[in-house]
Amino acid sequence: MRLVITGALGFIGQNLAHFLRRSGHPATLVGIDRYRDGPAAERAVFDQFHSGCFASDEGLALAASGDAVVHLAAQASVRESMIDPIGTFETNAAQSLRLIDHLRRHAPNTHFVFASTGAVSQDAGPMDESARPNPASPYGASKLCAEAMLRAYASAWGLAAVSLRFSNVYGPHSRRQGGVIPQFCRQMLEGSCLRINGDGRQTRDYIYVDDISQAIAAALEARAEGLFQLGTGVRTSVMEVAEIFRTLAPGRMPEVVHGPALAGEIRNNLANIAHARAELGFVPQHSLQDGIARTLAWYQSELVG
Repeated sequence: MRLVITGALGFIGQNLAHFLRRSGHPATLVGIDRYRDGPAAERAVFDQFHSGCFASDEGLALAASGDAVVHLAAQASVRESMIDPIGTFETNAAQSLRLIDHLRRHAPNTHFVFASTGAVSQDAGPMDESARPNPASPYGASKLCAEAMLRAYASAWGLAAVSLRFSNVYGPHSRRQGGVIPQFCRQMLEGSCLRINGDGRQTRDYIYVDDISQAIAAALEARAEGLFQLGTGVRTSVMEVAEIFRTLAPGRMPEVVHGPALAGEIRNNLANIAHARAELGFVPQHSLQDGIARTLAWYQSELVG
């Protein structure tokens, strides 16, 4: 299989590539990413790499050369989407549509795996594939738009496509990532306070990135189509995450401080993964305690040495 990964130098793209290599997946890995400042080792895991936008002429041609495309490239920050909703729409919806339409016209048999998000709905959960679309941010709305276009292309032209709605993914290779767990890792290693936006009682379904990589690999293997909700099915508050970090801090207990809640953030979410379990054999392997310990160890090696 020739597998093209957009957003290849991003957090999930890096982990997916390494997961496929470790798993012995028989794929030629082709990476596309416009980020240019990362270490050369991040590109080395790919057999071929294009430094540029996936929606450029060269990026589109490279995507059309694959047997499958995993489309991870995105503006993935809720906060940034509140600042620049038009730019978020351009990246996540308009450019994604250019990629989808190019494949329809030039590589109609390519299997398309789209990284979507639970932020397409404000349902508190457990949220399954039938959840009412109701995004709280331009980020969630932009992903929902791309999902809808994929459904339309599948119906009108038979495009083989699957949307995977990720819950809150965390893990190694997240040096450029926002989110609670990467921020707590950096704050702990810097010796600063753990900063929480809001009261800390907001809840998330946190999933370790290797479990997401396993789900993507299963979707590729099955040439899955349609929609799948991905997470762990376990609800955890931000305060509970902070307590896990405090237990991982030998000899000191980092202080927790609170700031204002962020606009556009969903209060609670939780994934119902029954469909993914039944159709893809998806069973998350990592507890939150274990995943945070692994992530913190990676940050320790990267930031402290």
